Amino acid sequence: MKKSTIAVGILAVLGAAGYVGYTSMFGAKAVVVSADSLEQKFATYANPEAFVSTQDVKDMMDKGEDVVVIGALNPMKPDAPISGSFTLWRPDYSAAEGEYAFDGMRNSVDDMEALLSSYGATPESTIVVYAANSHHDAARLFWQIRNLGHEDVRYLDGGLNAWIGAGLPTGDANPTVAKTDYVAPAPQTEVNTLATLEMVLNAQNASDWVILDTRGTAEFDGSTTVSGAFGPGTIPGSVHINWTKALNEDTTLKSAEELQALYGDVIKGKKVITYCQSGVRSAHTQMVLEEVLGAEGVYNYDGSWIEYSHAHYEQKRADIPVQSGAKQS
Repeated sequence: MKKSTIAVGILAVLGAAGYVGYTSMFGAKAVVVSADSLEQKFATYANPEAFVSTQDVKDMMDKGEDVVVIGALNPMKPDAPISGSFTLWRPDYSAAEGEYAFDGMRNSVDDMEALLSSYGATPESTIVVYAANSHHDAARLFWQIRNLGHEDVRYLDGGLNAWIGAGLPTGDANPTVAKTDYVAPAPQTEVNTLATLEMVLNAQNASDWVILDTRGTAEFDGSTTVSGAFGPGTIPGSVHINWTKALNEDTTLKSAEELQALYGDVIKGKKVITYCQSGVRSAHTQMVLEEVLGAEGVYNYDGSWIEYSHAHYEQKRADIPVQSGAKQS
C-alpha cells in the first residue's frame, strides 16, 4: 500500500474522531424525559397549552396537522435539527445591522411576518419552538411570535435534547413548503410584554416594580463584560436570579411549586421587568413567570444590558446610573 494512501486513511480516521469529539463536546446532549411526567407537570402550570412534549410534537407532525416547528439553533454547533422542522438563528429574527447603534434588538413585525410566511405558517397554525442545551433562544422566539398576537405558540420542553433522547428522527430539516401571506393577528400585543429604557428608569424608583437580572453572577457583579456590551455592571436595584435556576439538570423546566418558591416572594404584588445581555435569557424568565406562574405585568427588556450600557458608557447619559460599573473619566 502506498504511503500516501495510508496517510489519507490516517487523516480520515483522525478527522472522524475529531468530529465525534467535537460533537460530543458541543452538540446537544441527549436526555430521557418521560412524556407522562411532563403532561402532569404542564397540568399544574398557569397556561399548560404553552408547553409541549416531544411525543406530542411527533404525533402532530405524523398526523399532518397544521404545525410549524422552528428550531433556534446556532449554526456553529454540530446539532442535527428535528426532521421536518425549520431552523434559524438570532440574525434571522433580530433587527437589521445599522437599525440601532447596538446589537440584539428584535426585528420588525414585517420581518417576522415574512419569516413565518416562508415557513408556510398562518395565524391558525400551531407553532412549536425549540432549541438545544440552553433553551433560552426558543423562549426568545416564543416571545417574539407571541408579540405578533399569535395565539398557539408552544415551547418544546427539553428541546432537541429530549427529542434525541427519545430516539426521534433528526437531520432532514427545512422542507420546501408553499409560501403563505402571514399577517400578524395583533402586532400591538408587544406593548403588553415589552419593556423600554424609559420604563426601566421609572421602575428603579417605584416600589410596585421589581427588575430581575437574569444573567450569570460574573455579569451581575461587574467582574465580566460580555462581548456586545459597552461596559460592566448591572441596573441599580436589580434582583439577581440566574435564568438557569428555573431548569432541572436535564434542561426541562422545574415544577410550578419549585418555580413559585424561586420567584414568588420576589414578584409578589409587583410588576416585573426582566433583562439580561440582549433580551434572550430574560425572555425565558418572562415566559416562566407569565406562562407557568400566571404572573401579570411582566415585561422583557428587549435592549437589556447592551442598550443600558450603551446609554451609560457611550452616550454618557447622567440619568442612566450603573451599579458595579467601571469608573469613567
